[in-house]
Amino acid sequence: MKLQNPVAVFPDLYQIKIPTPFPVGPVNVYVARDPQGGGLTLVDCGPRMPGARQALETGLAAIGSCVRDVRRILVTHAHTDHYGLAASLAAESGAQVFTHPFNRYTLEAYDRERDRRTAFYADLLRASGVPEETRRAIENEQRGIGDYAESIPVAGELIDGDLLTLAGREWQVLHTPGHSSGLICLYEPQTRTLLSNDHLLRDISSNPLVEPPPPGCTRRFKSLVEYIGQMRRVAAMPISIAWPGHGEPIHDVRDLVHRRVEFHARRAGRILELVGGDPLTTYQVTRAVFTRLEPINFFLAISEVVGHLELLESEGRLRSTQRDDGVKWEITTPGV
Repeated sequence: MKLQNPVAVFPDLYQIKIPTPFPVGPVNVYVARDPQGGGLTLVDCGPRMPGARQALETGLAAIGSCVRDVRRILVTHAHTDHYGLAASLAAESGAQVFTHPFNRYTLEAYDRERDRRTAFYADLLRASGVPEETRRAIENEQRGIGDYAESIPVAGELIDGDLLTLAGREWQVLHTPGHSSGLICLYEPQTRTLLSNDHLLRDISSNPLVEPPPPGCTRRFKSLVEYIGQMRRVAAMPISIAWPGHGEPIHDVRDLVHRRVEFHARRAGRILELVGGDPLTTYQVTRAVFTRLEPINFFLAISEVVGHLELLESEGRLRSTQRDDGVKWEITTPGV
């Protein structure tokens, strides 16, 4: 597919589409030029792969710039399609990397964090009742994703409410956990523009991924519960347009959020019906909802089902019980 690069968001801010090896397709990188001559800021930068680097260089050249002009890289969240090129770009340009504190450990100690996550997901899949053969296939797929990023020092942290300057305008940092615990969006109030990265996508629903607890936390986020809350938060803001991390711009954020929340409500209702009889494992529920999935997609399915089960549990409609053969889910009895 030929990528059309770059696209002007408004003066001194451009979108460049970068290829990825993943089913989601190209990732949108945003390039902000300092009108006072202070160089470029990248909001994400794409995965570590030759085609991605070439597309970025071509896009920068189209606006009269190059990698050596990059001064800052803002990483919206610690997924390889969004930050994999950061280390090589910083080495060439001297750019500094900024991100949310929850992403720091992944970026700075990538191999160790990958091992920690591999162990966490192995335990999660085992507790979910996933057969050993499927667990091994999922683990092999996840290890392959590690080829698309490497460690990079973090120069500074971005937290909810911080203000920063991009393209001569002041932007507000929004911490919007859900798809990732460390995910941030950027909001510019004068033009009512949101850089929503993977928090809001126009044509597909972001998967609220199950993750281990962020550094310094003893409990992990309930990803879907957080995601729905943060979508509603963003929908209440006066946003004219949202520029996402994948796909095309979103012109009606409130309508999109309404449709996403309704989708998750319907999915949760279906899962509640499936659990209506004997207690079920997460794997049993997932197999009933999804069929014939490849290992990496089956992991995403498990992650989504965990989110809906935890949503139902937070609403008091399901409860989980630790059994010898893993966690079982069952309908709650009113009054008990």
